[in-house]
Amino acid sequence: MSKKPSTGGEVDAYCTKCKMDLNHRIVAMEGDTIRRVECLTCRGQHNYRLPKSASQPARKKAAKKRATKAAATRARTLQMEAAAALLAEWEQATQGHGPEKFTAYRVTEQLTPGQLLSHKKFGDGVVTEIVEGSKVRVLFEPGIKLLVHGR
Repeated sequence: MSKKPSTGGEVDAYCTKCKMDLNHRIVAMEGDTIRRVECLTCRGQHNYRLPKSASQPARKKAAKKRATKAAATRARTLQMEAAAALLAEWEQATQGHGPEKFTAYRVTEQLTPGQLLSHKKFGDGVVTEIVEGSKVRVLFEPGIKLLVHGR
């Protein structure tokens, strides 16, 4: 069992002058918290800092958090780029076509790739592919939707 630190006692700490983990004498405490120490090698006094060897898990945790945040930022950027590409594709497919070119979506109607249709909820779209015979993938302004057809 380790002894409770007290003023005048010794503790390992990171020396800001020597730039190493060294033995220090405790100069000031606030409650149970060490505040200031004196390096027994260079005799410099400074605020207490955990030894670098003791704070490795904390640094690894901070590095992991930064990496996770960076990955999330990259993922959001990729999602935004993909959404922008889909929007450009949708604009190109529906641009210049009047309302008469769009057929109203009905579950009973058989659809074909490239066909323009109008949906009550999603708006204007274009059929991009037939999936499993009774389903179609349609590109709308809000994104790609899977709809049934020919029933």
